[in-house]
Amino acid sequence: MSEENLTQGILIVLSSPSGAGKTSLANVLVSENKNIIFSVSATTRPPRRGEVDGREYYFKDHVDFNRMIQNAEFIEYAEVFGNYYGTLKKTTEELIQSGKDVIFDVDWQGGTQIRNSYLAPSVVSIFILPPSIGSLRERLLSRDQDDNNTVNFRMLEARSEISHWAEYDYVLINDEFIDVKESIIKVIEAEKMRRKRQHNLPNFVASLNAEFDLVKDKP
Repeated sequence: MSEENLTQGILIVLSSPSGAGKTSLANVLVSENKNIIFSVSATTRPPRRGEVDGREYYFKDHVDFNRMIQNAEFIEYAEVFGNYYGTLKKTTEELIQSGKDVIFDVDWQGGTQIRNSYLAPSVVSIFILPPSIGSLRERLLSRDQDDNNTVNFRMLEARSEISHWAEYDYVLINDEFIDVKESIIKVIEAEKMRRKRQHNLPNFVASLNAEFDLVKDKP
């Protein structure tokens, strides 16, 4: 794709209460769409089994993370369940300028900061709701990643997280995974077609107007 015809990428903010499916949706969207890139955040959370530094997260200790805050290296950062998470500024800017769409798997705090950042014109925000609270708990237990105390804590936090649904551009209910995935793709396609994101349109319209002058001079 030439620079003249480049449509700038968008930032897709995907949020939900823990266990409602945002991470699974983000992963499948990235695996099935070569233009969608997963935003790899920095975190102070220890790696889980199978996680690789630089793939799921950039794992940092608190000293390094605080240094990055002081150096203004984050678009946003937040404390979640006792650990810090942050979105890297330089990497994100480079991706959207190259036409890539960047998807963010973040909680409502991170979503708010991204929507309120200097990159707000590029942001499209989507909130994922569970079909029921019972199914949300079942999903948390079936992940087998947290003990019962942690699951109970996440359930307590879920009500607060869900209360932020109306702050998002789009809200989808994750009842049927494939249907929700397809709905997100439709949102992305529509948002990419917005006039403000087709940066070559002024030049194209100018070329059409120039053609009027050429046509009128023809016999």
